[in-house]
Amino acid sequence: MRGASKALSLAALLVLSMLSSGCLALSIQREIIEDWREHPVHIDKEVTAGWSETFDTGATVESVIYQNETVIQFDETVSELTINFRAQFPYSSTIEELIGNDTNEIRYVEARLWQPNTKGEGDPFWEVRATKDHPLERFEWRTDFIIGDWILEVEARGYGVTAPVEQLSFHDHFDLYATITKPCVRFPQSHEPGECTFLSELND
Repeated sequence: MRGASKALSLAALLVLSMLSSGCLALSIQREIIEDWREHPVHIDKEVTAGWSETFDTGATVESVIYQNETVIQFDETVSELTINFRAQFPYSSTIEELIGNDTNEIRYVEARLWQPNTKGEGDPFWEVRATKDHPLERFEWRTDFIIGDWILEVEARGYGVTAPVEQLSFHDHFDLYATITKPCVRFPQSHEPGECTFLSELND
């Protein structure tokens, strides 16, 4: 049916173009072409930053330190923030029961999210510290966020040993991802599938 409708519109366009002249013909053509175009589609798109790290200490007896940070840009269109965090420290509970809490200094993950211009000068917006297995946890916020550059940072220490006997192998691991949700506009005529332009960029 849609193909037949387009064919009829094309025939009408040709007839009107022949019968009309000048600006009137161009105006009619533009109206018909505009009717053919698909309208922009408004969607919510996620932007994610973070890390997934598996420790490997090889033959060394010292734990390995991992540090990283990244900037997440918040503008007035950000509607939601989510953080997913998980940590895995094999045998950590058993070791702590045997030798106490000393392992908290050599096997841990500390993660923080700072609002603009607050790092080192106050409390973080969000933080977590894990010294033993921490199941996947999701934190969510829907509020008016402060506009600017937020900083996501992590510091961690861990072990990773690959033994000849697989059952004796273990690797400390963590996942940390922060995701913001922003409105995005997809123009079918110019965007490939899955692509869109953030509304904040269109407003600039």
